[in-house]
Amino acid sequence: MPDTKEGRDEQAHDEEKRQREREMDEEMEYAEETRERREEREAEEDEDELDSDE
Repeated sequence: MPDTKEGRDEQAHDEEKRQREREMDEEMEYAEETRERREEREAEEDEDELDSDE
């Protein structure tokens, strides 16, 4: 790509888009990990409740 203002603008736009995609991926991973930890904790609490009922 020749070094033109349009080319530089396009590269900057592409980098901004990649950065936003990385941030969204990180947020989705965090949300997934949080959900998994919550499910594990709830499962443990259910097991504890069953154990205490016996």
